[in-house]
Amino acid sequence: MKQLFWVLALFNLGLFAYFNAEFILPSKPQTKLAEIDPEKIKILSQAQIASIPKKSTVSAAPVATQATPIATSCFEWGIFTDTNITNAQNAISQLALQATLKQQTQQQAKRFWVYKPPLKSTQEAQTKAAELKALGVEDLFVVQEKKWKNAISFGIFEDEQLAIKLLNELKAKGVKDVVKALRNQGKGHASLLFSNLTETDVAALEKLKPDFPGAELEEVSCH
Repeated sequence: MKQLFWVLALFNLGLFAYFNAEFILPSKPQTKLAEIDPEKIKILSQAQIASIPKKSTVSAAPVATQATPIATSCFEWGIFTDTNITNAQNAISQLALQATLKQQTQQQAKRFWVYKPPLKSTQEAQTKAAELKALGVEDLFVVQEKKWKNAISFGIFEDEQLAIKLLNELKAKGVKDVVKALRNQGKGHASLLFSNLTETDVAALEKLKPDFPGAELEEVSCH
């Protein structure tokens, strides 16, 4: 009988614990949601929205760029005869360039010219020039000066040995009828000195070379 009593007692205790678990066991903390009061909600007009201060953005100040200086050089262009020096001065004035006239003695003015004598026509000269470039001869131009028109110039030298060297190199490449001669024969004695020439200026002067085959444009030291 005692055994039945304890069985019923334990059974009742279990039922009590089951139905009262939320009071006996600790419950999880509950997060209380914030309550929204509808009467506190306010709808803004477009004007009120526009008046709200905007977040300012600081723009980086533009970095000042330093202009790159244009490289310049000094050149001498010569030798010119008395007639050609005037024509050369007129030509450079049209290019808005300035030059100093340099007079030389007859011995100083000697220049040796390596060239191919004038061909019959400009077309023939241009064709021959293209053939020579195909042989590897790059430094040449077709002369436009009246007396030597359609000749092909390869170079002008103060040192005769340099002229002879070029002559031999041209012959080795298969260039025929090439001549070395004293270009001005003592008649020319003037040259033009340029300072602060840009690459554009030099290119413009190079285009004048066919009109003045007896004059060579070369870079010199600036004094």
